[in-house]
Amino acid sequence: MQGQFLIAHPMLQDGYFKRAVIYLTEDNEEGSLGFVLNFKTDMMLRDLFPHLKNGNFPVYEGGPVSKDQLYYIHNLGNELTDSIKITDGLYWGGNFFELTHLIEHGKVKTHNVRFFVGYAGWTPGQLKEELIQKAWFQGEGDNFTVLNNNPKTFWGDELSKIKESYKVFSAIGFDPNLN
Repeated sequence: MQGQFLIAHPMLQDGYFKRAVIYLTEDNEEGSLGFVLNFKTDMMLRDLFPHLKNGNFPVYEGGPVSKDQLYYIHNLGNELTDSIKITDGLYWGGNFFELTHLIEHGKVKTHNVRFFVGYAGWTPGQLKEELIQKAWFQGEGDNFTVLNNNPKTFWGDELSKIKESYKVFSAIGFDPNLN
């Protein structure tokens, strides 16, 4: 499942993952790890690192685990030492000092990297159980969409790929009681 999307089922009422689209970066015998792609915060990278003059990169809420840590998915590959390959052309992590150097010299743009505070994690077998319970739909992740989606429409866009009529759920307010 590594490299795939997890799309929250419209009836998933979990307070955190409601309407989430998660990109799975790891899925193995030790568990699963991914980042919520559509929960954009009001923070920019420059807010976390004021010394970065070119830090105009949005920061997303990647999940409820380790929210005091910064993570990133990128398409820079071997330009960053210690990057972990997810799929061909997409990586996560790597040497942050090298990344900030590339950012400061204008060699990295927002279409190259996405930053997250926190991540979504599952213990061994937990995600499989959630899939059996139909909490999630699975979708094909693609490199462009991971780094360049519109967080406001992404959940609905991914639902409509599963079944066009599911798009209607994205038009309903976050709290149906308010409609």
